[in-house]
Amino acid sequence: MSAGSVSWGVDDPYTSAGAGRVMSVIKPNETPGAWWGLTPVPLPIGHRFLGRNVAAHGLGFHAVSVKSARDFAHTVLGDWGVPDTAGLLNEVRLIVSELVTNACRHAAPDPLTPETEWSIQLGLHRDGSHLTCMVFDPSRRVPQLGDHAGLEEGGRGLQLIESFSSDWGWQSLGGQGKVVWAALAMFERA
Repeated sequence: MSAGSVSWGVDDPYTSAGAGRVMSVIKPNETPGAWWGLTPVPLPIGHRFLGRNVAAHGLGFHAVSVKSARDFAHTVLGDWGVPDTAGLLNEVRLIVSELVTNACRHAAPDPLTPETEWSIQLGLHRDGSHLTCMVFDPSRRVPQLGDHAGLEEGGRGLQLIESFSSDWGWQSLGGQGKVVWAALAMFERA
């Protein structure tokens, strides 16, 4: 595959393992030059897919999508019977909120019109004891982990994701945008 993978850690095995999980789920080699995701094509805004280990939701580039994403994640984890061990559900809701917020702020097509065909795709995948939250967007813009020591109110989304996930990163989708992902251990909690 020609697309490069970048993560925000020092070549640690956890980040590499997380990237491998994401790429094995979205199977880019099986998609000839088109959409790489959890569903065969991007879901239209408002459409949802729920499978045994995979769920996806098409979201628009607006603030209400953040709440929609949180609610969707909460519902999916409930349907999957994932226990709220040590606050897992709140952590997932926080991570999903930050991933979708970043896509809304930094990946929206310009100009954004009601007819815009692009959407944000929220994906959830459970694999054994791991849950991976993924957001697919059409932008090629690289996620930037900020260094905010001041009193700014924004710009800390990726820092929060880094704090609450076991690993995270992003993957370019060869001209189709990118996927930003965060993985959490579901059952290895006190």
